[in-house]
Amino acid sequence: MTTSPDPTVDPTYLEWIWNEWKTNPSSVSESWQHYLSGLGQPSNPSPKAAEAVSAPSLHVEAAYSQIEKMIQAYRSLGHLSAHLNPLAPPPNRPDYLEPAYYHLDLSDNTPFTLPTFSDKPLTVHQIHTKLQNTYTRSLGADYYHIQNLDERQWLESHMERCENKPMATDELKRMIFRGLCQAEGFERFLHRRYLGQKRFSLEGLDSLIPMLHSLSNTLSCRGAEEICIGMAHRGRLSVLVNFMGKPMEHLIKNFEQSEYNPFDIDGDVKYHIGFASEIQTQSNRTMRVYLAPNPSHLESVSPVIKGFVKGRQRITHDTDHKKIVPVILHGDASFCGQGVVTEMLNLSRLNGYTCGGSIHIILNNQVGFTTSPQDSRSCRYPTDLAKFIDSPVIHVNADDPEACVWATELAVGYRDTFHKDVFIDLVGYRRHGHNESDEPSFTQPLMYEIIKKHPTVFSLYSKHCTDQKVLQKNEVEEATAKVVSDHQKSYKYVKELDKNHQKLEPPSLPPAFASALTATKVPKRDFFNTVNTATDERLIDKFMTALTTTSQDFTPHPKVVKVLTARAKMPKKQGTSEEKGQFDWATAELIALASLAYEKHHVRLTGQDVQRGTFSSRHAAITDIRTGKTYDFFSSLTDSSGNPVSAEIINSPLSELGCLGFEFGYAVADPKALVLWEAQFGDFANGAQIIIDQFLAASEAKWQQTASCVMLLPHGYEGQGPEHSSARLERYLQLCGGGNLQVVSCSTPAQHFHALRRQAKRPFKKCLIAMTPKSLLRDPLCTSSLADFTDNSFKEVIDDPKKLDPTKVQKIILCSGKVYYDALKYRLKNFSPSHALVRIEQLYPFPEDSLMELAKKYYRTTEMIWLQEEPQNMGGWAHVRTYLEELFDTTKISYVGRKASGSTAEGSKKAHLAEQDRIIKQAFGDICYWPQKKIS
Repeated sequence: MTTSPDPTVDPTYLEWIWNEWKTNPSSVSESWQHYLSGLGQPSNPSPKAAEAVSAPSLHVEAAYSQIEKMIQAYRSLGHLSAHLNPLAPPPNRPDYLEPAYYHLDLSDNTPFTLPTFSDKPLTVHQIHTKLQNTYTRSLGADYYHIQNLDERQWLESHMERCENKPMATDELKRMIFRGLCQAEGFERFLHRRYLGQKRFSLEGLDSLIPMLHSLSNTLSCRGAEEICIGMAHRGRLSVLVNFMGKPMEHLIKNFEQSEYNPFDIDGDVKYHIGFASEIQTQSNRTMRVYLAPNPSHLESVSPVIKGFVKGRQRITHDTDHKKIVPVILHGDASFCGQGVVTEMLNLSRLNGYTCGGSIHIILNNQVGFTTSPQDSRSCRYPTDLAKFIDSPVIHVNADDPEACVWATELAVGYRDTFHKDVFIDLVGYRRHGHNESDEPSFTQPLMYEIIKKHPTVFSLYSKHCTDQKVLQKNEVEEATAKVVSDHQKSYKYVKELDKNHQKLEPPSLPPAFASALTATKVPKRDFFNTVNTATDERLIDKFMTALTTTSQDFTPHPKVVKVLTARAKMPKKQGTSEEKGQFDWATAELIALASLAYEKHHVRLTGQDVQRGTFSSRHAAITDIRTGKTYDFFSSLTDSSGNPVSAEIINSPLSELGCLGFEFGYAVADPKALVLWEAQFGDFANGAQIIIDQFLAASEAKWQQTASCVMLLPHGYEGQGPEHSSARLERYLQLCGGGNLQVVSCSTPAQHFHALRRQAKRPFKKCLIAMTPKSLLRDPLCTSSLADFTDNSFKEVIDDPKKLDPTKVQKIILCSGKVYYDALKYRLKNFSPSHALVRIEQLYPFPEDSLMELAKKYYRTTEMIWLQEEPQNMGGWAHVRTYLEELFDTTKISYVGRKASGSTAEGSKKAHLAEQDRIIKQAFGDICYWPQKKIS
């Protein structure tokens, strides 16, 4: 067999495959054999065609080849000629979409049998008409980049069978009409009543509302029970009221802004808040619908909603990913402009993150704020980014609502069949500016001249329905009047309530989403209630056996064998004949996770290289050096009922923003789980700052949404340079307020153990920011005994381990984290009874009472020193100083650490060691302070 040409680029491929099949049918694939066998002699050939067939059929063979080329052109490039822009006429078709380009005659009446295109013979004219109708009307199918032939054939079969315009029943047309009527009436009411207030209207993309109704109905017919939506502000209010059924009175109340607390900064603008409800679909099925809260960082919700869906799918045992479906609505400018989208899409096919495919709808209004497409993207379509995950894109004209509804049905079918993401590019326009107080003609004068004259989709479709006798004109008028009347009644009702100083009862939420959208303020004292986090010694033995044992035919790396051997010796009681050693950090952490999984908490730890651990310490999963197979130690653990534990340790892609957003969403969905995300180095979390600021820190205050997500951030100065020293502790402390976060910097493995267990076992949920070590992972001083796990609980403050005489202590050195061990090592060589070395393990909420008790013990103290490794403008100093000066107003409060700097650390290991030596000696008073320079 000759070398085959490349079918993706070589136009001779079809001729080659045809000739190969004629010579030897078995020389081509079975799919081609089946296909080509149907091309034989055409049915009922004309005399001219029959003569050609018998002569032999060179004419027919050539025609088939050229027809296939034309079909391929339409399938691959037809979308470029589709009428997608409602503000412009249909584009001219290029030559390569015309029969003449392929030397085909439209007047040729020869019927051609094309099994993969039509179930009956067609003439050239009929084939061309079918191709035009399918690929160049209001819907453009952009799918030829998909490498899986089955997926492409599925799409072709479903689109070409109905020519991308299935018969719309009168019932469906009435549904579309109602949706458009509600969408337009809603926006007009708000525009009239609240002129100038921002609402980011849907006008120009009104077809979204009937699309969502069709989507919910199609999904419910396929067994879905829940839709989880992530979207930014464009059209959000209309979706809330006209799809999700949020009472209009509540939205009007938001616009009236008549209920507020002048002393409370909590809350958010109306187009950021989340909602949940149960709706009835067209087929009279109940569908739960959840809309996630989202800030103005438009696409940040995309990974959050995917994580939320993943958590919900686990809770509901939706293993085939069909009951709970993510639907994500994007703006055209943000979709291709924001990097988090790429991160989110990259997660879509990964084992630890897949949700069975998301349905994406791009609300394409052809302008981003004031920026035109030619200035906002380097590709033709905003959806071109979707091609890298091999997903189809269905471009559709928003002024053709029936085509829009068909696009949703096609998208649902594809997702349900192939469990992959699918995209609908809804091409419309924006009737007003970016917001309703903006003047769009400053920057797009030509576009907005067209928009001013362009009829609304509701008026276009109303006429279509009356022309087809689906509706009478009086029915259109009555429906329009009813929407106006209903909104006016709601408005008057709210006004009457305000007049009588009455409050509007909040709408009830489906129980499945209650915890995701409600939060109760936690009294400050509750943060310091002791939580029983100790673990039985026998259970620790059980966990250690599971965490250190593999099958006999498994061959770990020799260095890993040494780690496991040392780890296996750790659980023995100290002071016995079997004394072997103490627990290190990684082992303590694994026991914490194992113990929670044993107690039937779901445990999920993700991050870059978390299975092994960045610093080769965790080894939660190991690799056989002979076979390359991976062994997960948690796979051999059972819970308290004897069932396999629910725990997953997942290596993530090289992403922070997308991955942390995903884990936050997962933690919101599963409040009983312990969900942890680890940064490879603490400063890498900078890449996730939007999620940290907008979600972890502020979600409760803005949206009454809490989560127990844990961030593990390796932190500590070891001379690795500015990029791998600081986890930017100061940034998290600056975000703390109102009891929104927990920030710890533990100094022992046991403290880390208890902090993680406390996180899962507390009755309330708050995100935890944990500074974790690097060099301390192997420091022989940084260990914990068995008793530390079986007898104790988390301590916010740890006193000096030496039993100092309180009457001799004149200075208290306060510190946190790894720098304690630098100070401890110095004091072991240079002991001074006048200095007490005290660790603050929890920086927020700040342990004021514990610190006050300790200060009473050292009542002769004249000075408190805050010791830190970080520069003065970083680390914990600014945070703790405020508390210390308020608590101990008669005591001198001093700072010891690096001077203020724009960089986090030295670039030289030698400089690092010298500076580290200086600050430790300074803390103990053995050298003077570094000279203070006046600020010029």
